[in-house]
Amino acid sequence: MTSTQTTDATVREMVHRRQRRRRTVVVSLVAALVVVAAALVGAGLVRANNTAPGKAPSRVPAGLAADKSGVAASTGAVRVDVYLDYLCPECRRTDRALTTALDSLRAHGGVSVVYHPVAFLDSRSAPAGYSTQAASAAACAADAGRFEQYSTVLFSKQPAEQGPGLSEAQLIAAGRDAGITAASFARCVEDAPYLPWVRYVSDLAASRKVALTPTVMVEGRRVDVTGSDPGGALTRADTAARR
Repeated sequence: MTSTQTTDATVREMVHRRQRRRRTVVVSLVAALVVVAAALVGAGLVRANNTAPGKAPSRVPAGLAADKSGVAASTGAVRVDVYLDYLCPECRRTDRALTTALDSLRAHGGVSVVYHPVAFLDSRSAPAGYSTQAASAAACAADAGRFEQYSTVLFSKQPAEQGPGLSEAQLIAAGRDAGITAASFARCVEDAPYLPWVRYVSDLAASRKVALTPTVMVEGRRVDVTGSDPGGALTRADTAARR
């Protein structure tokens, strides 16, 4: 082999090495992005949607906020918005952690708590659609004046992601656990008249750039409830909003 041939072979080998390194870097970056995306989906990620939905459907549950985007559980000087998905594990933890703080704020300062049951994780159940079904059942509980109690029961019975959600019979039974005795609740869960409303709430939340659940806002400002003291964070945000 001549010196020229040796040089050409060396150059080709250097080029091949660079190409292999580039492919390795690209593959690593893609893998990292997949891991991050999966983590976000597990927390309750929804695709971006900057287009606000049209009018709310004609049939909506009782006790809604004025914009029909959520269930108004109380009234007061400061508005607290809670976006939740019944399949979101972090939402379950937040629901438990915020109960005491919300009760205290209602008793001492008065807050307007509005719950927005969204269906961001429909694809994370098998078959798909549990988030929507659970939110629709929760809307039926709102008709019975037991939305918060029913939400607490649903979170206590929360199924695992990628598995089957609660069945229709189990959603109805959860109503009894939440203190709902009216036969109309079971009929409502079976007929599911609030599916369009759940889609409306989900689309409206996405158009408002709510991309993760749980999301908590006090007077339109997001509150970090992912730390060790969600209740304290909520109380401090309420205090700041009253100044």
